[in-house]
Amino acid sequence: MIKKQGGYTFTEVIIVLVAFSVLLMMAAPLHSEVVTSVKITHYIEQLENDLLLAQQLSMQHESHYWVMIRPENNDYYLYDYSSRKTVFHRKFPETWSIHLSTLQSPIRFNNSGTIQNPGTMILKTTESSYKITFPFGKSRVTIHEQ
Repeated sequence: MIKKQGGYTFTEVIIVLVAFSVLLMMAAPLHSEVVTSVKITHYIEQLENDLLLAQQLSMQHESHYWVMIRPENNDYYLYDYSSRKTVFHRKFPETWSIHLSTLQSPIRFNNSGTIQNPGTMILKTTESSYKITFPFGKSRVTIHEQ
């Protein structure tokens, strides 16, 4: 007796590979959108945390820390005015733009954590824009997607 071997034909394998390739091609753009969204969220959260750090450092050490936002360079940095040193420097992605609406750079907090010159700025990303508001008093910065 001749036993029939149980396997797949070449045509069946090709059909499965084509179907898998089509599914993979459909999922790749979705992955790119998710990665872009995560990067935007990360940058926004980092900015918010850096501003909170400047406020807390000004309150704890009774020295003046400035957040210098430079739209022309597409970056910002935290500067310790008392020691005349840059604490850190961060760049925004090249495709983003910053517009200081009513906000004046540098952003400074006094020893009680109150912002000295409140205002707003607009951060435009490749996907959307965000309105960043620095309210009066000791309140934290608020960021709203427009």
